[in-house]
Amino acid sequence: MNSAVDERQVWDHIAKIVDTSHNCVPAMAVSPQWQRSHEPRATAPLFNACVARSVTRKEAMSIPDAKAALQAEWDRLRAVPQPGTDRKGCWDEDKVQEWWQVKKDAAKKGIKVHVGRIFDICVEKNSELPKEDKRRKFKGRAVFGGNDVKDEAGNWAMFQELGSCPATMEAARAADAYGCFPGHDSQQADAEQAYTQARLVGTKTYVRLPKEQWPASWAGMTDPVCPLVLALYGHPDSGGHWEAHCESKLVEAGYVPIPS
Repeated sequence: MNSAVDERQVWDHIAKIVDTSHNCVPAMAVSPQWQRSHEPRATAPLFNACVARSVTRKEAMSIPDAKAALQAEWDRLRAVPQPGTDRKGCWDEDKVQEWWQVKKDAAKKGIKVHVGRIFDICVEKNSELPKEDKRRKFKGRAVFGGNDVKDEAGNWAMFQELGSCPATMEAARAADAYGCFPGHDSQQADAEQAYTQARLVGTKTYVRLPKEQWPASWAGMTDPVCPLVLALYGHPDSGGHWEAHCESKLVEAGYVPIPS
């Protein structure tokens, strides 16, 4: 464009071709008529609330309290009662097999099986407090690696997609309002070891344990796996199994589902 006059002529020509007088869709102004005032940078310190410090595997193994916290979690999961039986444990170590044998049997019978691993994690609660403070403590957790599950053919596992339905904000507010009525009350409770109260049903799932958690009877095995019995944290279908189990117990206690 050689001059401002030529540019105005172009825009005038465009205005004659494009008639915008009959536009039926409102449009925002393209040239703002205001300027946002500068907001000063926040100077108040930022605090991390209720955040536990992640502890690496190497660090956990070098600290006796952290190592004990991890072992306590494994012992706890081995002691969880299996519903409807006198047996205990989230997995059944007595039914251990080599993975190659499980695959061979599944192919022979034409059934689907899954295999995954259980691993532990460690965190330190209240790590921001002085080292001598007794409120600082280590917490161990053993979970199922739901992001790395294969079937007997080595393909990625397909799950039941049992989506759980957590309570909505509206439901919580309704419960609060009900408790505010004269003569009424509200209580809150946390289910102990919630997920592992329910059985894991559907496709049979086998798990690999860390070698340091192998029982002595597994010595000499190459790739031992055992059946996962309970809906352990981390399995994609555990939430759905827990919800079904919880609802069945509530119905037994006389509660009635509210129609949606």
